[in-house]
Amino acid sequence: MAITDWNERTRAELDEMTAAGVTTFKLYMAYDALRVDDGQLLDILGEMKRIRSLAGVHCENGTIVNTLVKKRLAMGDTGPAAHQRSRPPEAEAEAVSRLLYIARIADWPVCVVHLSCALGLEEIRRARAAGQKVLVETCPQYLLLDDSYYDLPGFEGAKYVCSPPLRSKRDAMILTQALRDGEIDTVATDHCSYRFHEQKKLGIGDFSKIPNGLPGVEHRPALLFSMVARGQLSLTRMCEALATAPAKAYGLYPRKGALRVGSDGDIVIWQPGNYGKVTAGAQRQNVDYTPFEGFDVLGRPREVLLRGRVVVDRGKLVQPREGRYVFRDKPILG
Repeated sequence: MAITDWNERTRAELDEMTAAGVTTFKLYMAYDALRVDDGQLLDILGEMKRIRSLAGVHCENGTIVNTLVKKRLAMGDTGPAAHQRSRPPEAEAEAVSRLLYIARIADWPVCVVHLSCALGLEEIRRARAAGQKVLVETCPQYLLLDDSYYDLPGFEGAKYVCSPPLRSKRDAMILTQALRDGEIDTVATDHCSYRFHEQKKLGIGDFSKIPNGLPGVEHRPALLFSMVARGQLSLTRMCEALATAPAKAYGLYPRKGALRVGSDGDIVIWQPGNYGKVTAGAQRQNVDYTPFEGFDVLGRPREVLLRGRVVVDRGKLVQPREGRYVFRDKPILG
């Protein structure tokens, strides 16, 4: 649940949310309509400590980004590539550093979500070296894509506009190594199913009007398993990043994220092999493109069990609409 308007009513709602099984919250340090200021951030983290909950924070210096966006537009730099130039890694790293110092004052752990750059990782390493508890999430696009996609012909670069933006190949290599080494806890998607033709193209002539976000939830496991198949990641780390660590961070462990008596029996059986390429035409997510178009799929889920029942059999969905609301406990932050 995102906290975008901090006041006494919202403060009171925190207890209502946790009583309803919502025990983690999203905060923004960018986007004028969503972000909280530093004082509010400190106050909210104090409330997180009181209710024993976790905040995941989008780290970019919104004021700096706004200034750089205006400068780019004034220069006539209006295409998709200007998005990345207006949101440099320094703006992300500064926000990561500021968040971690504020969390240190609040004396409570935080989660840095969708980390995209090596500079931000350096700030996290500094805080951890000082004994601070910090959880870290990244996304497949920051491991597998890079900022060269913004220079594609025409308006194709708009398909890759997300925040923080795609970074350099060096950043992707460093984050991949950090995932291998266990410095990055989870791999999520920050899934945004904006359609290219109806929505992304609203930013033609003004990059700041391109909706920020990429679709990715459907392809995330296959992309990570393909990294395993190439020797870029261990199978154990994949399971930790996609199941065990998020279950612990978001109050679901050991009901989820574990194979043990009493757990829900959510099991995916992977079948290695080359199963072709990712394509928009073959995907189920309701969007007209995928940023991973043409990526080789080096493994697929053969069977999927949900609460012990087979819902996917030999790659075919056989039991749709089986989802249930899951009441969550407190995050495991130790």
